[in-house]
Amino acid sequence: MCQDRVIKLLIFGFIVGLVLPESSPHPASSISKERPGDDYDYDDEDEPSREARPENDINGGGPSRTQLLTKNHTVEAELDATVTLPCRIQNPEPNTIIMWYNMSSLLFMRNNSFTQDPRVSLEQDNAVRIQNVLASDDSIYKCTVLPIKKSVFITLKVKGPPYNIRITHGNKNYANQELELQERDRKFILHCEASGYPTPAVTWSFRGKHLTEDYAKHSGITVRKEFLEIHDVKGHHSGDFECSAQNVIGTISAVVAVQIKSSPMIVKHVEYINTAIGENTEVVCLYRSYPEARKIQWYRGDELLHNSAKFTIVNDRHNHHERTRLSIHDVEQKDLVDYVCKVENALGESSAKSILGLLPGGAHLVHSNFSDGLLHTMWRVRSAQPLSDLQILYKRTEGPKYITIEPTLSEQNKEEPGDVWSIRRSLNLPPGEWLITARARNTEGWSYAETVPFMFQIPSEVSLES
Repeated sequence: MCQDRVIKLLIFGFIVGLVLPESSPHPASSISKERPGDDYDYDDEDEPSREARPENDINGGGPSRTQLLTKNHTVEAELDATVTLPCRIQNPEPNTIIMWYNMSSLLFMRNNSFTQDPRVSLEQDNAVRIQNVLASDDSIYKCTVLPIKKSVFITLKVKGPPYNIRITHGNKNYANQELELQERDRKFILHCEASGYPTPAVTWSFRGKHLTEDYAKHSGITVRKEFLEIHDVKGHHSGDFECSAQNVIGTISAVVAVQIKSSPMIVKHVEYINTAIGENTEVVCLYRSYPEARKIQWYRGDELLHNSAKFTIVNDRHNHHERTRLSIHDVEQKDLVDYVCKVENALGESSAKSILGLLPGGAHLVHSNFSDGLLHTMWRVRSAQPLSDLQILYKRTEGPKYITIEPTLSEQNKEEPGDVWSIRRSLNLPPGEWLITARARNTEGWSYAETVPFMFQIPSEVSLES
């Protein structure tokens, strides 16, 4: 601190000494007055007059005047290039002082250097020269001229990939760090920005998936360019929020791991599971819990289950979620009942029920496309028993009842290994909106429930003229 203060005082004293005009060596009362009749001793013609002649200003005639000619402007530079920042002065006086700053840091005063960077130098024409330009040179530089107190600002824009990415919540940077929130927090805002030129564009992802408008809305998240907002914080908002900043030269990204303190949440389970007598079957619950779950339990009906020859319970992780698995060995008729997983932490508990049975599982639409005037569909059904029927049901969205078609089934539809059946069927439907669902039947009967109907928009034929 003392050393900085001494340097500032020395600089101030140096400037004052140069700026203040010199005092006259003769007091005003000693100036003699001319009297009429005095003989004048004229100078020789070849000898220059001792009287100082004022130089003409830029407009011609009158006293000289120092002017700063350079105007505020922006300079673009490539990485590793050499750039010159001008400061053009017209009619400098002996007491003219030129000072260069990088933001508020003094670089040069006259010929005195105050920077330790050997890449930065002062040219004879008062310009600053920067060699091997770095991204960190991107800044606002100021040239100040004294005593006329004029300054020019030069913005240096360094072209390069984004850098120095920041994800802030409040006033703190959480880039590549963890952030803990309470479920009762009503509003949560993240802001992402990165340095670089051209200015990087910001995009957001949540749990590895780009936050499109539909995905963000479904997740209860609002994205406004570099801002991400959650207006009603819930446990399912726990996860990795990734910000990517990109310009035409490159991309940089950072992640903030958000943990929401809340009661547990079962995020995925299967409501109905097909099995067969004598088979081994697994029932799974994926859950999220922060703070950590302190108790994980499985029930068969009202019976609390433990590890035994009949049941095996395993708790582990699967992708982004915690997982608990119940294996049922050598399934018997009495095992075809409800099974409940229950997870408890310090803030509450959550549970989910799965039904074990012999009927086929639900028919799932795994692929569809429209081509050649046909809607092509592919369905999958899980059944340990042979499938005998698959009904595809369709109707117009405003139609009164479903129309049924039954594709032909054979053992060729069964995938190996496993108990999954794949069925393909193409439908010739008129243009309009249609609802389509399906159900299957095995040797034990029809599936437990039909799948939720899918809506399709069959396009009208496009004429060649249009």
